Amino acid sequence: MKPKHRMRMLFFASIFVMTPVFKVALADNPIISHKFSADPNVMEYNGRLYVYCSNDDNNNNNYDIVDYTLISSDDMVNWTDHGLVFRVPRDASWANLAFAPTCIAHNNRFYLYFPDGGSSIGVAIADRPEGPFEDPLGRSLINKNMPNCDVEWCFDPAIFIDDDGKPYLYFGGGSTGTGTNLRVIKLNEDMISVNGTAQTIEAPSSFEASFMHKREEKYYFSYATTGASKIDYLMGDSPMGPFTHKGTVLPNPVLNGQNINRNNNNHSSIIEFNDTWYIFYHDRRLSDEVYKRNVCVDRLEYNGDGTMKTVTVTAEGAPQIKNLDPYDTVQCETIDKQSGIETDECSEGGIMLTSISDGDFTSLSGVDFGEGAMRFEVMAASASGGGSVELHAGGKSGDLIGSCEISATGGWESWETFSCDISNCTGVKDLYLVYRGSGEPYRLDWFRFEPVGTGSFSGRMQKPVSPVKKTAYSSVVIKSGYVASGSGNSMFTLSGKTVNTGARGSIAAKSNGVYVVKRRL
Repeated sequence: MKPKHRMRMLFFASIFVMTPVFKVALADNPIISHKFSADPNVMEYNGRLYVYCSNDDNNNNNYDIVDYTLISSDDMVNWTDHGLVFRVPRDASWANLAFAPTCIAHNNRFYLYFPDGGSSIGVAIADRPEGPFEDPLGRSLINKNMPNCDVEWCFDPAIFIDDDGKPYLYFGGGSTGTGTNLRVIKLNEDMISVNGTAQTIEAPSSFEASFMHKREEKYYFSYATTGASKIDYLMGDSPMGPFTHKGTVLPNPVLNGQNINRNNNNHSSIIEFNDTWYIFYHDRRLSDEVYKRNVCVDRLEYNGDGTMKTVTVTAEGAPQIKNLDPYDTVQCETIDKQSGIETDECSEGGIMLTSISDGDFTSLSGVDFGEGAMRFEVMAASASGGGSVELHAGGKSGDLIGSCEISATGGWESWETFSCDISNCTGVKDLYLVYRGSGEPYRLDWFRFEPVGTGSFSGRMQKPVSPVKKTAYSSVVIKSGYVASGSGNSMFTLSGKTVNTGARGSIAAKSNGVYVVKRRL
């Protein structure tokens, strides 16, 4: 078991501004703090940002990276940990290292480009952003033996697809600082073969970390420089140049007069999301160690002539752009702030919270409870004596709105749903889940709240199935003999066949399965 990371730096200020329809809340940088991550490459898919990161947790005073962490968010503040989604040689038998990644969605598939150290670049394909990824070539896509690819470091790929659908791969790097060690090559429509010969990109003091984005018919090629590794950029009218050097978009990160990156390397990616531009980057503010980096995000702006303004590095990070819905199933590894927890693969599938100790917590920002929540459900496993989950509004010691008791389930792979009543919980709040119990009391998979006016369930239910928010219908998995209490309930199979009605009282499932319970509001 890894040593626990220290709590996200709580001296970072949070600023809350009330508006008639939405509370703006600023998250803390770094955007995740329960693991070390670096080299962020951001991709948008179906209204959500996915950030693929080098995993620094196992760096032992060296860049011996072999796997990638994936996180995602649709609000810029609450980030879901999807775990380690790619690893060598497990997912590419010919590779021994997995340096900075890049990924893109194309034709409903996901193409992940990964370097084997500084020697070559491979490609893996998946049907979902989080994988599993498969290596279709069984070898590298780019290597130093190819024409004009004999750069010092054949790594740091960046994939870009232009508006006409044509893909381009940027890569390269070197310690000489000559400005001629970066490359671009066209790819074919299949995304796994090259089209033509790589071309040199002349970039002053170039070191590594290529990235390309497009805005208003202009192409922006950004990269890390030698020395303190600023992020500089070029502009051009074509994805392959020629380009003109325009300056620095991100200096080596400094906060409150302190260099929080140890004057060391950086790696960035830039994206527009919901009409706002962002830059993702890494620094070392969490660890103050060279090989333990963390990913951050700040807003990026442009001047009237199209050049980029110098980014201001912040402790607060990007503003929250939408509230979180607690009446949908929320993965417990969706986190704004945290203290003490870790994540790991779950026997139920996906990721779970682990290494929980008494007093640890996770929090979510901008949770919209609307007219109010009446019940809380959480999926947990406990091979020990269990404990409780305290629900606080506004802070770790904020108003207690509920406390959910979790008993022993008989093993770490034996999962049950536990629930408790909720009170005095309306409107938009920051939610803190504070974990209580001795030793490691339990592990957690998901949770959800039930809104007022929808009736209630008694007994322990099994895992819910995507309830329809704020209506009279809710899909649940319920064990035989357990009941749904409250007047006006009716139970149906998913095909619509009536199973039971309880106009005057409780109804019960006659066998295990998935049922729709209609509740009179």
